[in-house]
Amino acid sequence: MLLIKNIGTLVTCNGIYWNELAILNNVAMLIDGDTINWIGKPVCISKNATLKTFDANNNVIIPGLIDCHTHLIFSGNRANEFFIRAKNKSYLDIANSGNGILNTMKSVRKSSKQELVNLALPRLKQMVKYGTTTIEAKSGYGLNINDELKILDVIKILNKSQDIDIEATFLGAHTIPPEYKHNKKHYIDIIISKMLPKVAKQKIARFCDIFIEKNAFNTEDAYKILNKAKTLGLQLKVHAEQFSHQGGAYLAAKIGSISASHLEFINDADIKVLSQNDVVAEILPISQTYLGIKNSPPTRELIDAGTKISIATDFNPGSSMCNNIQLALRLAIVNNKLSCEQALLGVTKNAAYSLRRNDIGQIKIGSKADFCILNTNNLLELFSDWTQNPILTVFKNGQIIHYL
Repeated sequence: MLLIKNIGTLVTCNGIYWNELAILNNVAMLIDGDTINWIGKPVCISKNATLKTFDANNNVIIPGLIDCHTHLIFSGNRANEFFIRAKNKSYLDIANSGNGILNTMKSVRKSSKQELVNLALPRLKQMVKYGTTTIEAKSGYGLNINDELKILDVIKILNKSQDIDIEATFLGAHTIPPEYKHNKKHYIDIIISKMLPKVAKQKIARFCDIFIEKNAFNTEDAYKILNKAKTLGLQLKVHAEQFSHQGGAYLAAKIGSISASHLEFINDADIKVLSQNDVVAEILPISQTYLGIKNSPPTRELIDAGTKISIATDFNPGSSMCNNIQLALRLAIVNNKLSCEQALLGVTKNAAYSLRRNDIGQIKIGSKADFCILNTNNLLELFSDWTQNPILTVFKNGQIIHYL
């Protein structure tokens, strides 16, 4: 067993209500293997010469951070798109010209599994330095059977070989590949009849996602794909209302999706139906800022309606080339008008709920021992000090995976 002693502030994110951090002061925590075994005042611990200890030096401890929406696996470079957007071209302008996602697709199709693994490894290590202990990672840059399965297999390899947990999502319906540019129906048929059955049979993804937008898939397409995924036992996620209102959020709620992401263009009816159906609203403030989208998800209205809000980086090579979950948290406060408490819950407890994981995202007895020790005794510095990374030590499953 391992005793974490001299914890100045323990931010458990385990309040009775979804907006409570439930902070404890001057406590200790006992780790048994990969699980939190006990939390309490240090005087309650009996003296045990064999008990290993780790001194938190009166610093703050928070749960391991969770990035519940990423596109981790990619190759190639799309830096030119940022340059083009700076000349007043939009994301959709770039996509409609045959670039965007399709540029990454071309590169990924040429890349081997090992090349994709090698590219992903330093990204994961950087994420851990920011305090991220669990991520979701999507396919979607293969857009054919072999290359979509290749991406998902890379995720599986990384999940087994790396300390960080990676939850896999199948996103074959990311956009229309060029070979089916004039026959979208046929591509949808391939997703439904060939891709999804293979993904389900190989148990290589937990979730199925789709991008509903003008230049991608509509709600009729999405219903067919998501319904098939559901019958095969996959849980559902939806990219919805990022650049325009297409009805994706409403569909997500009605079809039983766990989450709907982006949501810059949702309306009052969407807010109501998301809340009624317990759909997590995943907001992606880095992407919103990176692309210069003026609309913001109506977070206050969503929270008032009872919707849980998670926050993620949307890390990808074209519209959010940033894997810093701390930046996502801070932008959510400044640009999306969340409170500091709501933002921290968005990358811990609510992000875990967006992945339907009840063993992470909180510090409580029985949970995984995933937590971060900050290099400060003042929690508020996590939100206010943008000059440095406050993560001192990262524990994953009771083991140190990052230490300064």
